[in-house]
Amino acid sequence: MKTLHKCLVLLLAGASVALSCNKQEQTKTYTISSDISNISEVAANNPGTQTLVVTTDAPYWIAQTPDWITIEPNMGVGGGRSTVVTLTIQSNYKNESTDTAPRTGEVKFSGGMTSLVIPVSQLGHVGYIDPDASIGGIPDEDEFMDFVAAYNNGDPVHRWYNAQQEIELLADLDLSEFDLSEWVPIGNVEKSGNVNNASAPEGNYFRGVFNGGGHTIKGFKVSKTDIADGGTFGFFGAISRSTVKNLTLEADFTVGGEAVGDAGVLAGTVYASTIENVKVKATIKIEGTKTDNKRFAVGGIAGFVYCCTIEGEVMESAIRDCEVEIAVSGNGGENTKNGASGPMFGGIAGFSTGDKTAARTTIENCVVRGTIKADQGRCSGLLATANNATIIKDCTNYASQENNFVNGRVGNLVSLLNLDCSMINCINYGDVTTTANNTTTAGMVALLNDNSCTVEGGGNYGNIRTGNESTNGRGLLVANFSKFAYFKDVIVSGTLGMVGGSVFDINAGNFLEYIGGGNYDRAEGLTYVAPAQ
Repeated sequence: MKTLHKCLVLLLAGASVALSCNKQEQTKTYTISSDISNISEVAANNPGTQTLVVTTDAPYWIAQTPDWITIEPNMGVGGGRSTVVTLTIQSNYKNESTDTAPRTGEVKFSGGMTSLVIPVSQLGHVGYIDPDASIGGIPDEDEFMDFVAAYNNGDPVHRWYNAQQEIELLADLDLSEFDLSEWVPIGNVEKSGNVNNASAPEGNYFRGVFNGGGHTIKGFKVSKTDIADGGTFGFFGAISRSTVKNLTLEADFTVGGEAVGDAGVLAGTVYASTIENVKVKATIKIEGTKTDNKRFAVGGIAGFVYCCTIEGEVMESAIRDCEVEIAVSGNGGENTKNGASGPMFGGIAGFSTGDKTAARTTIENCVVRGTIKADQGRCSGLLATANNATIIKDCTNYASQENNFVNGRVGNLVSLLNLDCSMINCINYGDVTTTANNTTTAGMVALLNDNSCTVEGGGNYGNIRTGNESTNGRGLLVANFSKFAYFKDVIVSGTLGMVGGSVFDINAGNFLEYIGGGNYDRAEGLTYVAPAQ
């Protein structure tokens, strides 16, 4: 038994030694190492690859990565060997203008019940929004006010371009919620144009195309009664070699000046430019100027319109296909003159001139409606003063006016046609009343003033009432046929009479006596149409 017991003890002891050896093998600690402990600040765009060396004494290793990292190889043999591993990291970038957030992950190498974690961090991208990049136009009031500020500050305005490189409205705008008491016109300038030296306005005038897109801007309520000498004022201050089109502008407009100045609901000054398909609906109050004998021209569209030829380049101006609906009141202030240096108002424009050698200013296919009660030295439904090289064509006036200016010149289409000016197929339906006994008053033109000016077609259907008893200062057509090349093929209608007095008995047999004074006998091809009862 002792021998057997001794043998059992020896056997058990041997088993114990064997188990001890196996246990030591199973609890052996392996190592995994890398020549890089972390990978950081990987670029968002074009991140490229990262290379590292993995070494382990474990029998083998495998790798795990986030889905935005690809590893090659992703497993390998250990046993003390080193393996070169390449990590390919995906881009964390969409485009230049889109933000992407930074991201982090880890690459984990495992084997022999041990592991190694290598953190990986990749940068995000901060999108850049180019302030000059186009958004296709002006979509709302805030963007409009930003555009105005940018233009007047001399900053880029490409943000509001359409595909044709035009500034375009994309919606109707209501400016009534904005404080416009200190309105600075788009294209504010230091000096408006000069009648005798038809050069471009001086300063930051508007240059380009403003396309209203058929939309309406309402709530444009502005007042500027201290326009500086030589200044200009309006929705636009001055535009030069530009176009404004396809816009309706609703305004409450009050203006006055220190001396020479120009003001228009749409634009104070229009130089070598085109305004087309624009509608203005406005209440206009004119406070005149604080200085006598200084031109102050106001218009439903524009104050002063002009053009010229410079170094052989002909630069013309045109206002065409426009409509104006106005209620006008006011006076000339301290200015008592009726000439080119007086106060003047026209439903389309106050003063127009061109270059008699080539460049013309054209007002074409325009319509004016409303009332004009403004004591201005020159006042008309269409254009107050056609100074030089101006063509007024296919226009119609329905606006009636009352004018108490002493010694004024009032024609309900135009007050004055001067050098190389023409009026073609223009009709007046508006009534005219003047009270001063020395104001020249007529349905079409107050004064034909140069041997080159012409009138053809159109006519007058409006009723004329005047305080002027002189037959050389009143007429159904022209108050004074002074000088002209021809006046022909015009309709004569309406009535003529004295304010508070009699109405003349005019008929087909005697109407020539009432068309106007001066050289009326040179008019030809006139047709009398009895006024409707």
